[in-house]
Amino acid sequence: MIFSKKKTAAIFDNPNSPLFTVVNDVLSIATIVSILSIVLETVPSLQQYSHIFLFVEWTAVALFTAEYVLRFWSTKKRSDYYLSLYGIIDLIAILPTYLGLGNFSFLKSARVIRIIRFLRLSRMTKLSKVNMKDAEETLGVFGFNIALYATAIIFVMLMLGVALHVFVSGESVYWSVPGGMFWAFSVFLGGLPAPIPEGTTGTVIFILTKFCGMALFGLLIGMVTKIFNQWILGVKK
Repeated sequence: MIFSKKKTAAIFDNPNSPLFTVVNDVLSIATIVSILSIVLETVPSLQQYSHIFLFVEWTAVALFTAEYVLRFWSTKKRSDYYLSLYGIIDLIAILPTYLGLGNFSFLKSARVIRIIRFLRLSRMTKLSKVNMKDAEETLGVFGFNIALYATAIIFVMLMLGVALHVFVSGESVYWSVPGGMFWAFSVFLGGLPAPIPEGTTGTVIFILTKFCGMALFGLLIGMVTKIFNQWILGVKK
């Protein structure tokens, strides 16, 4: 079955397309699994599984490349795609892997930039806004808000973990992404020991982490207030 440009575009962007749900679910799963692989491959003790990480990476890149090519081909004005925010994100999601074949040392040290794939999920969530309207009713007020808060805190921890891995790791200290995420969580809690990373950059990241912790605490207060209003008082906005 040969798809026209219009039908191909609908597969990615139209929730009413028969293949929309399947294609976007596959891409979402590939995005999440590839991000998990990128995070875990920074842990020295897991280097023995590098062949698995490599397989996951190239499988994901093959899917993302096919998506990029099909989106580029099916868009009426192609510059509207490849110059758009999501077009740039899609390109960055695959480009470091291909350039890594050239063994560029700067790409090997900063290959974790592939973590930007996380932002691909925001487009898929946006495209599924028809279903998102019913998410609160499906999960309940408590479950829906907890899910949103958990997503926010994981995203912030992930970005801070990546920052430590890329900008602070050196000869004297090595930060894996999971290690950086746990450190950020310790800073958020305040009571757990969390040393200030070395150097000026480490200090800046520490201050930023403190600020993020306060912002997340404010978000938690707002979430609890919303749950109290809707669940206990029955007030809906």
